[in-house]
Amino acid sequence: MPRPAVLWTAVLGLMLGLGTAPIAAGQPSSPSSPDIIRDTVRLAPDGTVEIDDTRAGTITVTTWDRDRIAYEIAPVSDEDSMLTSIVSVSHTDQEFAIDQDGASWSIRIPGLLRISPSGGKNLAARYRITMPATAMLEVDDINSTIEVSNLEADMEIDTHQGEVVVDSAGGMLDLRTHTGQIHATGVREGVALEVHAGDASVSFEDFAASSTAETVSGTLRFFLPAEAGFSLQTDRTDAVTVGEAFGSSATDDERWLFNGGGPTLTLDTPPAGTVEVRSLKAPEGPGQR
Repeated sequence: MPRPAVLWTAVLGLMLGLGTAPIAAGQPSSPSSPDIIRDTVRLAPDGTVEIDDTRAGTITVTTWDRDRIAYEIAPVSDEDSMLTSIVSVSHTDQEFAIDQDGASWSIRIPGLLRISPSGGKNLAARYRITMPATAMLEVDDINSTIEVSNLEADMEIDTHQGEVVVDSAGGMLDLRTHTGQIHATGVREGVALEVHAGDASVSFEDFAASSTAETVSGTLRFFLPAEAGFSLQTDRTDAVTVGEAFGSSATDDERWLFNGGGPTLTLDTPPAGTVEVRSLKAPEGPGQR
């Protein structure tokens, strides 16, 4: 086999191996506080933070301009103190270079930090995460209160009946809940919103990317700058109210264009669900479509 082929075969094997093996695990902070896990580890600015299988308590995520992630995990009560014995924290962050006959190759694998309480225990915990503002966030939860602020990258949050609060988001938002509440402000890209029987409110600082929303029986409220141009696409015009601040609409195939049109807001609303699109300014009177 030619030497370059051998080299890349070895590189591929190394990449696959790194993708499946955790590098480090979180440990209790000190013998004096055995019920708290905390650490600060390196994380690539374009890495990913995963928080999986959380069931109750709080998850608070803030950001900083450092290639580090700091985390702290603490039980909510004495009954939850065994959390530290089942929580799993794994971390990978790889970077390596190879030089052969004066030719250099450099490969970097974005970091991943994953937090997951295993064992199926219904334990409540307080999770505090400070992560790079440009790293991605993924949360899979049952019934926690989740707060995320000042994240510039994409985020994905799925909760069954918890409460989600997002403030100042520069990336795409993928937010899902069954019966919980979602409240997002300062959104500067788009959203993919899925709500079964809960309620959601999304305020756009800038409606810059096409968005989708789906509800079965909940109420969805979108707030956009009054001057924002957008296109509305829905099969249920009777279930959607658009505020007067956006003026009259023009039609383009199956879309309604406001302020000349722009990114598309696609709404899937069965008979029991309702959607409102309002201006960020003062509340308005009855709207129009």
